[in-house]
Amino acid sequence: MTSGSSTAYFVRSSEAILNRFRSLHQAEYIILFTPVVPHPAGTELRLDMDPFEPLGRSLSRRHSRIRHVPYVPSRGLTQTHLDFLRSAGSVIMVVCAMEYLSSQDMYGYSDQTQFAQDITRQIEQDRSLVSVPILLLLITNSQGNLLHQDGVKDFPAVISCTDYTPAALEEVARVMFGG
Repeated sequence: MTSGSSTAYFVRSSEAILNRFRSLHQAEYIILFTPVVPHPAGTELRLDMDPFEPLGRSLSRRHSRIRHVPYVPSRGLTQTHLDFLRSAGSVIMVVCAMEYLSSQDMYGYSDQTQFAQDITRQIEQDRSLVSVPILLLLITNSQGNLLHQDGVKDFPAVISCTDYTPAALEEVARVMFGG
């Protein structure tokens, strides 16, 4: 499922996950977990706006119940994240491994992937969440792209994108929903 000219594409997924995600009941929530990271260079966003808010808005044009919950990579999973997770009909986790962030430990790729693994483990251990589809959005533009993809090999549904500008995040939402 690769879109050749697109900036966003599925690295891997299963039809079952995509069908479940794309057919969520209107009352189900999509929980969007995003890392606290600086805005991309040359952003058109106001500096007081979360850089992933455009993703939440793009998703909400396709499914009305989105809960955007940021996480601090170095702090990891908190009780607040667990509280939001309990209402999940689907979960989207963002891991941002842009080249200019890799030199700054507080935005660490390993902390972000650990957060995603912790969320996944919580879903697997909670019987009420067993049917919740999990999508991981990997944002990477570095030469380590293949290493980053290998680092999330345990996730069954991975979408990759080369940037997190509003236009790129709109493309991500389009690809996620198959349209």
